[in-house]
Amino acid sequence: MTITEGSAGADGSAATAGGGIERLNAFDGLFLRAEHLNRIQDYARELALAVGEAGGPGVVEGYEVTLRDGTLRVGGGLAVTAGGRPLRSQRLVTLPLSGLRPGPDTFWWVEAVPEAWPYGEAPVQGAYCDDPCSGAGTTRRPYTAEGVRISLTEATERGLDQREPELRRNWLASRLFAAERTEHSPWPYGTAAADLPRSWAPPGTAGKPEAVRLGVLLPQPAGLDAWEADIWAARRDRGAPPPQRQWQSRLGMRPWDVFVAQILQFQAHLAQLVEAPAQRTESDLAPLLEQLARIGKQTFLQSHTKDQLGRELAQLVEGIDAGELIASAPVRQGPYSLVRLGIEELPPAGYLPVWGGGGEEVLSLDQVRTWLEPCRDLRWCACAPADVAQAVQEAQHRDRIRLDGSADVDVLVPADEQGEPLTRWVAFVRRDRRRCREPREEDGRTVARHPDGGGAQEPGEAREEPGSGAGTTDPGAAG
Repeated sequence: MTITEGSAGADGSAATAGGGIERLNAFDGLFLRAEHLNRIQDYARELALAVGEAGGPGVVEGYEVTLRDGTLRVGGGLAVTAGGRPLRSQRLVTLPLSGLRPGPDTFWWVEAVPEAWPYGEAPVQGAYCDDPCSGAGTTRRPYTAEGVRISLTEATERGLDQREPELRRNWLASRLFAAERTEHSPWPYGTAAADLPRSWAPPGTAGKPEAVRLGVLLPQPAGLDAWEADIWAARRDRGAPPPQRQWQSRLGMRPWDVFVAQILQFQAHLAQLVEAPAQRTESDLAPLLEQLARIGKQTFLQSHTKDQLGRELAQLVEGIDAGELIASAPVRQGPYSLVRLGIEELPPAGYLPVWGGGGEEVLSLDQVRTWLEPCRDLRWCACAPADVAQAVQEAQHRDRIRLDGSADVDVLVPADEQGEPLTRWVAFVRRDRRRCREPREEDGRTVARHPDGGGAQEPGEAREEPGSGAGTTDPGAAG
């Protein structure tokens, strides 16, 4: 019996469905033609795409995005699309940004998309059934190269232009992260958070994007030629297969690659804002102001002709260009709060550099207080470095930290057994908000009320989960 695509057996006990993977059934005496060889290649290609798709999309390595002199630069790398196609680039790609004209609330996705082009040249010796000596031959390109096209896709986020220039990058990243959290299902963070979803059916096979996002490009209000690139607001390294990512999202969890991207987005942004104390400088305009004051005096203007004033101004411009009238002076170290630096929202966990005054890189817990000044409650914990890593990992599914006084935060200080700090950095994690109590009999039935969600809480009834306060120390004891 021959069973064709999508047909059922005679007894109804089985049925078939084609999967789009077809191979050549070769046999002796078959006259091989181009279509047969193409079928062989297509079979291998479809198998590879199916395996790639099962592993999930994302960047495997490389594809560093940088800006230099008004040009976007994307390094070589390897990524995999949602459809399983590998995107390999072996050279630097540059894109001049002079032609981009930002519109209202505009930003751009930096994306890698599949590209292919034919090359080479080979003679056509004659088609099947044609006389090979008829002289009707021509040439064709026998090879196809598969590579990558780096493109900029325009997008908008309402309210972006209303942000202060220093807040735009962090604000946009926070909006994109929030949208990503409800991408597969709004539960339990959207408008339908109060009820469980009605359907728990497996995810469907909807259309899959061909592009892999590598970063975000933001125009700066200072001018059309001012740009800022944010890699981790868009880039997701290849992680879990699609079922794990989708079910994590639908169950209100944060996939691991998204959690790592949120931490790295904050760390990369902070690293650009904060440099080592010895390297931070600002312009000293005192010499320039002195010269301007001298030229602007009434006696000076009356005693010089227009030509002389012109020469004085020309010398002034030459001095500015040569750097003689604008000197560099060390910046007085804040330290400043993260909000003042332009960061209003943090990932659920992350790391902060800390140093003391006078250019010495020593731990200063006063500086940490300033970093996280808007947090509602800071709790200090001396931990072994391995315990810091464990605490950061446990924050994977927690909410992001808004620096508006609404979040409780633990500061984790890597310390030795005597409580002495070991590093010039600390970690921070958002504290969990679990409050637990024993159920009690009420009106003939057992109820367990959450202390934050209904009814008054009896004194002494609420208790924290074991381990939530372990390692808590006084700030002074932690160094």
